[in-house]
Amino acid sequence: MADKPHGRTHADRALLLRAVSLLRRISAGTNEWQRTEMEHGFTVNQALVLHHLVSHGDATPSELADWANVSRGSLTPTLKRLEEMGLLTRRADEKDGRKQVLSATKEARAIAPRVEKEVLHPVLHTFADWSPKELERFCEDLTRILEGPLFGGRS
Repeated sequence: MADKPHGRTHADRALLLRAVSLLRRISAGTNEWQRTEMEHGFTVNQALVLHHLVSHGDATPSELADWANVSRGSLTPTLKRLEEMGLLTRRADEKDGRKQVLSATKEARAIAPRVEKEVLHPVLHTFADWSPKELERFCEDLTRILEGPLFGGRS
């Protein structure tokens, strides 16, 4: 079975390794994009959170983390920085005082279009000619990868 690791043929294995290489290249490109955008004053995570709060309204930290596909802990520095910048406020949830509700400030609403243009539009442009069906399939495939054991998923 040496020629069929994990029940795969050599050709299948070569294709899988190509996929891993492409994922690594996407990761490296994403990291470089992140470093470049920080020069504009906002990280990608900050821009995403700002976009969500301005476009969709108030949210809890857990809701934002779920939407952004990150852990709540990894979102904490982003929220803290946006709060320090005067772009979001926190208040206790009216129904459950243990929960926090985050809101975009007036200042956040004023700068959100500029931040989106500088930080998010370049990546949106990458997918400009993809159909909704192609994007949905891409998201499903990425989700499947992230649900695997390599990324702490349940498989």
